[in-house]
Amino acid sequence: MKQIYLIAMVLLVCSLSAKSIEPNFLIVCVAAGDTAVKYTDSYETVMESYLKDAFPCAKITKHSGIRTRLSRERLNQLLGGENQQELLDIGKDMNWDYFVKLSLKTFEGRKIMVRAICLERKNVNCIADAGYTWATMDYQGIKSGVNEMSKQLIDKLSKYEICAFAGPVSITISSDLDSTNVEEYSVFCNQMDQQYRKEEVINNHTFSEWKLVRKGIPCTDGSMTFYSDEVSKITIEDGCHKCESGREGGLVTTKKSSMKIKGQGISHDSMFKGKKQDDTRIELEFFENGQYVLKAKGTSLPVQGEEILTRKAEGTCDNEPEETNRFPRDIRVPLKVIFGPYNGKTTDKVLQQKDTKKVKDPITDENQTITIDFTLNRKEK
Repeated sequence: MKQIYLIAMVLLVCSLSAKSIEPNFLIVCVAAGDTAVKYTDSYETVMESYLKDAFPCAKITKHSGIRTRLSRERLNQLLGGENQQELLDIGKDMNWDYFVKLSLKTFEGRKIMVRAICLERKNVNCIADAGYTWATMDYQGIKSGVNEMSKQLIDKLSKYEICAFAGPVSITISSDLDSTNVEEYSVFCNQMDQQYRKEEVINNHTFSEWKLVRKGIPCTDGSMTFYSDEVSKITIEDGCHKCESGREGGLVTTKKSSMKIKGQGISHDSMFKGKKQDDTRIELEFFENGQYVLKAKGTSLPVQGEEILTRKAEGTCDNEPEETNRFPRDIRVPLKVIFGPYNGKTTDKVLQQKDTKKVKDPITDENQTITIDFTLNRKEK
């Protein structure tokens, strides 16, 4: 009865905890063969050491340690112990985020296959496979194989941000669009050659500055400011404009649009667990070649500006006196940049870069100058 109660308590604690506060590795070594069985605890201990060095923020739990604690607690329960804290602690240890499965298997009584893989609990899939190696059935041979597999598994895991990088990230984006488009061709009316000419001139400038702080994966907070100055002018010279009377003659139509606006603040439109949160996020993507890219996404708070539209027409007919209208317009400034690749791994203590790049927005055709300056420190605890 005591044993059933013991197991039930452990399972209950595991089910109540969806995810540990800190990343938790659970190491389990399985073995086949009398010689292999002797080294299971040693293999777990070696892997524990490699994981602690690579991911100091993580909690490492060995299966051998759980077995020892369960045996001790079982004896305590048989002796009438009432303290359940040990059971609660064991239950928390079983609530893993990453499951490291080690194996030692004897083949033909002459060699041992050493393997190591890591599974992620969130997606229930293998995220790192160190492969396998063959070891001779002696201490030095197995020691060499165990160290080789431990190192290779860490290399495979180095592309995953297990210990979060945090710190300041400053981004500025200066966007300019200065363009002149002309469309012209000959027209004929009133027994004379005339000309149709349309000229569109655009002068837009937007500057935004994002002072962000990355706090977790990919949680980001901070502030931003921006200003925008947009001016456009369309001039249409139609030598054969058709009047309402049916007569054709020259008409020059001019349309102007302008707007100046300033704003600040980061959007909080997204919801998480019933609470508003910043839409801004900074993602780090690591690759097996030892490089990474930084992706920053977000949007500003909406600001209501005023667009001023002016129109007039002068010619032989359909004249329009200059008229100015004002229209409200909501403005949001987006943030979507990718920087890198840079040299760096998740096992590095610091990721630091200062960079500038010039790009052309494929949607707006704006020429952009983007700068970034960040210092991200890996969380140790």
